[in-house]
Amino acid sequence: MKQLQRARWVTDKFILAMLGVFPLFVGFQGYDDITGSKYRFFAWAVGLWLGCVAALLLVGLIQGERYRPRVRPAHLLMGAFLAAGGVSAMLSDYGAACLMGADRNDGYLTTVMYAACFFGVSALARPRRRYAWALGFSSAVCCVIAVLQLFGLDPFWFYPEGTNYYDKYVAYNSAFLGTIGNTGLLSAYLCIAGPLLAAFAALSEEKWDKLLFLPAALSFGVIASCDVDAGLVAVAGCALVAIPVCIRRDRTARLAGAVSGGVTALGLGTLWFWPGKSGTIYEMSQVLHGHLADEFGSHRGQIWKQGWALFREKPWLGAGPGTTGLRFDIHWYSEVRNSTANVANPHNVYLGYLMNTGVVGAGLYLAAIVCSLVTWIRRRKENALYPALGAAFLCFLIQDFFGLGLSLTEPMLWVVWGLLETPEE
Repeated sequence: MKQLQRARWVTDKFILAMLGVFPLFVGFQGYDDITGSKYRFFAWAVGLWLGCVAALLLVGLIQGERYRPRVRPAHLLMGAFLAAGGVSAMLSDYGAACLMGADRNDGYLTTVMYAACFFGVSALARPRRRYAWALGFSSAVCCVIAVLQLFGLDPFWFYPEGTNYYDKYVAYNSAFLGTIGNTGLLSAYLCIAGPLLAAFAALSEEKWDKLLFLPAALSFGVIASCDVDAGLVAVAGCALVAIPVCIRRDRTARLAGAVSGGVTALGLGTLWFWPGKSGTIYEMSQVLHGHLADEFGSHRGQIWKQGWALFREKPWLGAGPGTTGLRFDIHWYSEVRNSTANVANPHNVYLGYLMNTGVVGAGLYLAAIVCSLVTWIRRRKENALYPALGAAFLCFLIQDFFGLGLSLTEPMLWVVWGLLETPEE
């Protein structure tokens, strides 16, 4: 099995690169081209990794080596999801635009690369302690840079010349922090790092692993500081579910589950009877009562309403991967910048899949997620990293309900997802 071992070695290095290097790579033009720079890094990394693995396994096959990875329900559902996306692209009115996507490289080819991460990592990798340390390194560096930027500094010249974080929405049309860029996407990345590092540090019996509480605390601190409510909601929701799951003793886990259930019920009751008239909690209360105003969630209410209407136009297979930017008709004028911005993203990954691949594609994607969450709960007592991976996966999924789903952060989700579906040891 010599070639198989080499393929696993290459996969190990790919995972380390995606968790430890990819989050820190900004390119050579700062925030001006961070989306393109990270996408090129991801595409090259996936291409080199798959090319090496394919060559090694082919040589092994010629030499008489045979490897049959175990197929889980999530793998079958993911394969069907890819097939649904392919059919949607072929039947789309937008033709070749479905391949790369109309905006920010979010088309079918990118989905294929995501799925390749899932299949390849789950087949060839195993959860390893060094993956937590790689993520701890990248998140610590990213958060330190973000903290410096919150103090008005720009130590690596990421911002346009003469500007800093507090020129957001004035000198440039967004808010940027750290080595991820957009604060919403930074929050999404930290929704992987924070829960994974905190859970692993708590569960690991190695004393040095306790140091990972430090980057975990930094991650949660930056989420709280970057003015992204989605990250706070995701962390809170994740804690309520993941803490009982990650506890090894069944009696204590049941007690924690009961406490989480009680806290959830109390929280929902508070939201239902919330007396306030403004703010995030007020908006959540109104949504609970079935009222979604256009301005709620930084105008996500308006975006989601139009996204839902567009989904209903092509409900079964959608309009094609990566086509949301071609269909939205929402334009926001900024008096400060005297410019108009066009909405090109549904700001909800699941709504995006509904619009792009319809009920069929989105349903298969959600079914694969459910399978992996069930697997996480069933295998929660494995090595310390495994339950931590599930916590990170869950937190990112909650954040995705409000997220952009772009290639600056999504590749890390699919690597973590692949590690969740590795064979039992």
